[in-house]
Amino acid sequence: MRHELEPCRIRFRFCFSVMRNKTVHFFLWLFGGMFFTMLVCGGIGAGYYFFDTIRAYTASAALPAINNIVADFPTQQQALVPTVAPAPKVSEGERVNVLLLGIDRREGEHGPWRTDTMIVATLDPKTKSAAMLTIPRDLYVPIPAPGAGENRINTANFYGDQTNYPGGGPALAKKTIEYNFAIPIHYYVLIDFNGFRKIIDALGGIDMNVPYAIDDPEYPTEDYGVMRLQIPAGMQHMDGALALQYARTRHGDSDFGRSQRQMQVILAARDKALKINALAQAPQLLQQLRATIETDMTPEQMLALAPIAAQVRADNIKTRSIDLNTAYEIKLNTGADVLWPDREKIGAMIQELFAPPTSVGSVAALNPLKAEAARIIILNGTAKDGLAAMASRYLKSAGFNVTQIGNAERRDYAKTILVNLADKPATTAWLQERFNIDAANVRQNLTAQPDSDIRIILGNDWTPPLE
Repeated sequence: MRHELEPCRIRFRFCFSVMRNKTVHFFLWLFGGMFFTMLVCGGIGAGYYFFDTIRAYTASAALPAINNIVADFPTQQQALVPTVAPAPKVSEGERVNVLLLGIDRREGEHGPWRTDTMIVATLDPKTKSAAMLTIPRDLYVPIPAPGAGENRINTANFYGDQTNYPGGGPALAKKTIEYNFAIPIHYYVLIDFNGFRKIIDALGGIDMNVPYAIDDPEYPTEDYGVMRLQIPAGMQHMDGALALQYARTRHGDSDFGRSQRQMQVILAARDKALKINALAQAPQLLQQLRATIETDMTPEQMLALAPIAAQVRADNIKTRSIDLNTAYEIKLNTGADVLWPDREKIGAMIQELFAPPTSVGSVAALNPLKAEAARIIILNGTAKDGLAAMASRYLKSAGFNVTQIGNAERRDYAKTILVNLADKPATTAWLQERFNIDAANVRQNLTAQPDSDIRIILGNDWTPPLE
């Protein structure tokens, strides 16, 4: 079931008899508009992994960076309202961002499904450029829906479908990206393995240079078994089935190697599409899209992208991934392995891909809290066990970088104390207001050698905001 936003979740529906009566020029434009969506999703059928839902918070430890996107954790009423980014005015040069979701949906199964692949694709009409950012499924972030808490990011689609979130899983997945990374998501495209294979086959297969031989003795099959997958190094022509296997395998390296292969498949699909006779292939490709891709983008909206997408050169397409350079492997207190995001580094990458060049001064003016990226330590100065963990969850959910929690040197603080170890005025003001800290209890120690920028010592006057 879906709520009032269900009509937005539509599949492509085209009346081919009507289209044949249109001019060739219109048909080519329509095909071109769809092409931007289809090509970038060509590789997102990749991934086959099942993970239990993890709701526990991370164990207290000194960890590098989490979120420096500033937003209060949503109230229950706010969380039930999907974020709807205004449709961009493509004719005026406004950027378009599309969330591409790949799921392991099989015949006879009814879901809900976790997303095996999440890619944010962007098209900039002004610069005639495009970019893709791969987001790993294990990235551990707040899911902005009632009861979801912090979890792997690939659970957003599952949770949205399972709980009948307005607009379903894709709506919550969009909101999760916006909430955590401040990227407005205008549209989504969802595809499964079967759709992936059909689209690649409709293109006549793709040609790729496999950088090293693939030998995966435990490649997961769709009947929940395993097989040995071997793909030689060098130039290979792949049909839909082999391209899917190439994009899915990871036992030879890692999820990050798999992400790189997904990008390679997408770009190979783009190259092949540019070589084929588009008009001759269009009816077959459109038919495959109609049956296999789900989206909230209308044909008219795709049509508006056609003249821009057609002008994007290969050297104007950037691809990036959130990997071990921008995230950290950690183990939760449940024993689960997840990726802890370094939001300062991720923010710089997002700025590169999704925003025009901006001076540091402009960033600070737009979002001073994000610009400060303060590192915060929270110490429990009371006899109430677990208070620092509660404060940490609150600040992490609000997008702050809590690097460590623990107990203060004594447990009888009546008032909450804030100690400034660096010049972070915007963060200090925010914390002072939200934690109700008197001005007299804000201390300055800017000459210290800090292991953080701000230290909060919780007193008996502090009540957890989420309780």
